Amino acid sequence: MLDAAGKAFARDGYHDASMDEIAGAAGISKPMLYNYFGSKEGLYVSYVRRSGRALLALMRQAGPPDAPAELRLRAGVLAFLTYVEEHGAGWAVLHHETTTQGGPIAQQVADLREQIARMLSGLFGGRDAFAHAFVGAGESLAGWWLAHPERTKEEVAALLLDIASLGLAEAPASERVLR
Repeated sequence: MLDAAGKAFARDGYHDASMDEIAGAAGISKPMLYNYFGSKEGLYVSYVRRSGRALLALMRQAGPPDAPAELRLRAGVLAFLTYVEEHGAGWAVLHHETTTQGGPIAQQVADLREQIARMLSGLFGGRDAFAHAFVGAGESLAGWWLAHPERTKEEVAALLLDIASLGLAEAPASERVLR
């Protein structure tokens, strides 16, 4: 059900996605969708939640846990960009709609941002504000990249890592820990 919903939301956007089409693609009835999720918004929130968990898992598992923080950050940035690359339409819809729609959908994305920033905060010497700024830069750069597909993932990662280098330079090496 969530896979079918994700494809519909990516293709049509939240407002134009049809619950009838989602149910048909999932091989179930429309009342079954409402039984499981309560509403289209409930379905979308569940899709966002699942996508967020998948993204976090990819980023956390991107590099060996005993690798230096800078290498884990690079691996995490590449994992994030790989996710965006593989789910480009869905990422664009998610990012656009959650910033314009508000409500529980925006709250799910805000929670995901907070989890990623918390994970990165230790890398930047506990500077939460820099971690949040870095997450925002990553989201913005991902959106830019989707509009500029001629740039490689590695080039985009290098741009984001240039931003990270400012935060890393301020944090003593002994305090750089991914949480």
